[in-house]
Amino acid sequence: MKAVLAAIVVAYIMPSYGVLKRFASQRDDLSVSNLKAEGVAAVSPALAKDVSSLMGVTWNSGELMLNASLSVRFPGRCRLELSSPESTKILAATSSGGKAKSEGGDVPALLVGLEQACSLLAQKAAEEGATRDVVSKHLTSLKVDLKQVMLARFYGSVSYVIGQKDGPSFWVYKNAAIAASDKDKFLPSRLKFTDESGTAWDVRFSDYTSQATGEIWPRVLEVYKGNEAQLRVMVLNANAKADLSNVKF
Repeated sequence: MKAVLAAIVVAYIMPSYGVLKRFASQRDDLSVSNLKAEGVAAVSPALAKDVSSLMGVTWNSGELMLNASLSVRFPGRCRLELSSPESTKILAATSSGGKAKSEGGDVPALLVGLEQACSLLAQKAAEEGATRDVVSKHLTSLKVDLKQVMLARFYGSVSYVIGQKDGPSFWVYKNAAIAASDKDKFLPSRLKFTDESGTAWDVRFSDYTSQATGEIWPRVLEVYKGNEAQLRVMVLNANAKADLSNVKF
């Protein structure tokens, strides 16, 4: 029976155009215009020494735990800050109008994670097809082949994979389980690409079941450099009606 079901699933794979269309439609249907979220960030040992030095905090071994604050204004404006009660210094990454920059020091993983998450999750438009076009253009700039599509498992769930599975690719959850619903939600699960310096990045999105952010933003955002974990940001609470007038995007 399992073999038959598997065959049925494999028999039809939605074209990438259809996946992107439904993904974009899901973003356009969001009723929010702002999001303010608070949580924690776990900086991997590979990066902790540099980050602790920039922030002036103590680190001896293991993950460096910091506070995280995320601000999102739709469409396409995001800011992610890392802070610690031990210091007045902050590290921040902002993305606005397709331009990203760092504040407080150069932490590529922080900038990459925020920039890519914002380019995908913070898009929203009233005009039909506009969000799909923006996302498609962004993926093309990362050398994701929009003509290729397949299915693959990621974090125990099935995802549509647009592009090359082992290369530049945009992954979108197909499984309903990830969204706690019996309906496919077409939410991002992964983005893999290589930047202009030749560094391979893997940005991962998981758990859209949080009451804090629901389908607006994943509870967990992870950034890998090659196969090495760099940063994990976990949302604990959020406010979709927050006043962001004083946020510096």
